Order: sequence, then structure tokens, then C-alpha cells
Amino acid sequence: MKAKILLGLLLLFALSDLTLQAQEPEKETDRDSLEYHWERFSVSLGGFLAGVKSDISISGSETGLGININMEDALGLSTSTFAFRGEAEYNIGSRRRSHVRMSYFGLIRNSNKTLETEVEIGNSVFPIGTELSSKFNLHIIRGLYDYAFFKDERISLGVSGGLYVLPVKFAIATESTIDESTSFVAPLPVIGVRNTFLITPKIAIKQSVEVLYIKISNYQGSISDLNIWLEYNPFKHLGIGLGYNTFQLNFNSIQSTENDRNFNGSIETGYTGLLFYGRYFF
Repeated sequence: MKAKILLGLLLLFALSDLTLQAQEPEKETDRDSLEYHWERFSVSLGGFLAGVKSDISISGSETGLGININMEDALGLSTSTFAFRGEAEYNIGSRRRSHVRMSYFGLIRNSNKTLETEVEIGNSVFPIGTELSSKFNLHIIRGLYDYAFFKDERISLGVSGGLYVLPVKFAIATESTIDESTSFVAPLPVIGVRNTFLITPKIAIKQSVEVLYIKISNYQGSISDLNIWLEYNPFKHLGIGLGYNTFQLNFNSIQSTENDRNFNGSIETGYTGLLFYGRYFF
């Protein structure tokens, strides 16, 4: 009788052990599929399909230009274009509450157009029929610091502050004139908010807004920059994303002295479009 009881207990323990071993892979899979991670570092590279509208007014002896035009209508610059965009982010601390972000966006446009209306540049008036070439390059370099005032397993809510550096170059030429051009860089501070929601461990939605209005000395400007991203990370360190971005810049500068060589005039430009990108993270 005791032998039968002992044999029964041994069989019970053996079956229990086999059952546990059979369940372990499933538990491991379930645990992996439900485990949320906040990344330490990520870098994203992609292309941006943008719709663009630009007005520019430039004057002054240093620039050699006196112009006030809508560049798409008057000069034939494209209203839609494909641009490059990249971003890198590093999250600081064990709880990943502090974030440092750097990004670059390059919008480069060139055109050749036979003028349909007169255009005044400096002291010259170019009549209808003039062959005119032009370029307008806008680069946006962003450096931002974010702090998450609320963060749990799936949600991060934070505030941000940083600097936008905007190298802008405008040039125009005809067959009979030397290029007339101007370029400037406007370092402008911004503040904003940012949030991230992990829908699943592999799918995240992110939003950010940065704004600025500044009026000091001889400068006045405003920036609004809205971003929404949907990211899918099917692999351990690789993912893809789809984003929407709308950006508006208004900048004015007035020379205070005859020796002031800074940009003199105003620029109003903006774009709206879709971003497709790949990302690496860990």
C-alpha cells in the first residue's frame, strides 16, 4: 500500500514538472509581449513630403536686394517638394525623465521661370519674358531639452525648451546679371509640450508642440511647430514611423545703424506634410 502511494506521488510530481516545462515558453512569450520599455537612445532618418508657401521681403545696401514677393507665384518655386529629415534623442537617468533631442530638416528649392509679370529687384525692373533663376534654401536645426513631469509604464507627459537655428539662403539671377543673394541665421528660443503614449509594447503615438513669440531690440519673430508621430517597432532595435508636421515661421529685422550687416527685411514661410522614416533604438 505504501509503495502504491509513493508511486502515485512520484507520478504526480513528474506530471506537474512536465506541465510546468510545457508552460514556460508560453509564459515567456506572454511576458515579452506585455513588457513595456522606455528607450535610452533612438535615431530616426526619413523623407518629408511637404507643401510650402513663402513670402519674402529683403532690402538694404548690404544685401543688394530690394524685393517683396511671393516666391511660389512670382518665381515659380514649387509648392510641394520632398525633403530630408533626421532626429536623435537621448534619455537621461534611470527613470528616463530627462530627454535631449537634436533634429535637422532641409528644404532646398530651385526654379527657372519666364516672368509673366514684372519683378523689381534692387533698382532694376525685369520685364515680362525675362528668364529668371532662383533658389530658396531653408534649414531647421533644433536642439531641445524635455522633462517628463508625469511618467508611468505607458504614458509620458513633459515640457520642453530649446533653440531653433534657421540658416536661410535666397538667391536670384538672370542671364545678364550676377547672382543677387542674401542669407542669415536666426537663433530663436522656443518652449513647448510633449507626450508619448505606448498603445502596445510595439506601437507608440507621440505628439509635440513648440511655439515662440519674441520682440526684442530690432528683431521680431514667431514660430509654431506641431508634430504627431505613429511608430511601429516590430523588431528589437528597428522600427518605422509615419508623422504629420506643420511649421510656420515669421521673422522681421530692422537695421538700427548704417553699419549693421545683419539681415534686413522679413520672411514668412511655412510647410505642412507627411514624414516617413525608419528608426534605430535601444
